[in-house]
Amino acid sequence: MYRLVLVALASACADPIDHVREDAAVVDDAPATSGKLTTTPNGDGSYTTVVDAQSMTDWTYADFETRGEIAATGPWDLRFQRFHVSANGGVSGAGGVEVAPVTGVAFAAVTAPATGFASDVADGDGDGLPDYVLDQGDTWYAYDVGTHVLMPRPIVWVVKTDGGAQIKLEILSYYDAAGTSGWLTLHWGTL
Repeated sequence: MYRLVLVALASACADPIDHVREDAAVVDDAPATSGKLTTTPNGDGSYTTVVDAQSMTDWTYADFETRGEIAATGPWDLRFQRFHVSANGGVSGAGGVEVAPVTGVAFAAVTAPATGFASDVADGDGDGLPDYVLDQGDTWYAYDVGTHVLMPRPIVWVVKTDGGAQIKLEILSYYDAAGTSGWLTLHWGTL
């Protein structure tokens, strides 16, 4: 008899199965795929995004506020084509996106610098392409001529997005687990 009463009392106090408690923390830890981008929350406020940038001709456009791929006509922040990374600012777009490199500081400790922001500019090296902001000065990668492998440099990039946010971003890899090029792995978070 006592067990029946306890079960009845516990059932009466329990939330319905479809009810969401207002004070419950929402955990968004599932990977979200949006076109050619897959973004996974890391549980510490940062994200890992894998970008399919394999195409030699088409760009993959990323919007960091929505954590997904966006059409070229949308409010994109960065776009990716093979090893090229372009910002929606300067000669490449009207979004006003600017990027500043931060070196010698661990990702977790990076804050937005007061100066050093730039965007894509007109071709200055004669290759017929704009000088993309992540390719100016110390490019985002080092190239090994012996192995023909791209290796990301230890740079954290602060990006002022099209939506007015600021994020910090580091490029972790240019290859997928099988060694296929054009698969950029990004680690990023908001500032």
